[in-house]
Amino acid sequence: MNLQALEEIINNNVEIIEEAAADNNADKDVVIGIAKFAVINGFDKLSDPQKYHFNNCIRHLIEDVQCPGYNHEFEEVPTECPNILDEDQLVKYYQNITEYCEQCEAQASDDAYRKAAFFRD
Repeated sequence: MNLQALEEIINNNVEIIEEAAADNNADKDVVIGIAKFAVINGFDKLSDPQKYHFNNCIRHLIEDVQCPGYNHEFEEVPTECPNILDEDQLVKYYQNITEYCEQCEAQASDDAYRKAAFFRD
């Protein structure tokens, strides 16, 4: 469970938590409050009702998050990536620094380099 990623979501992408709360028919303010409490105090300090909301609305945002997959700009069919974003990648993902796992990021960088080289020549 990546509480640093959760803190990033709270500070810069709170709408992700609001959407997760709405998907679970939960009060967004309650879920955001639980998320903030968990970042400061840890998951173990949550009450059972808070853990219920955390597990249903928040956990999937910070644990075992699948890479969205990289698709070359000319590919019509999206490619699913089976990789799970690791702890550091997950924080960067929510900071919008990187969008992919290492494998997909390498492919995106290679494609960008080849495209730039093509247009230079």
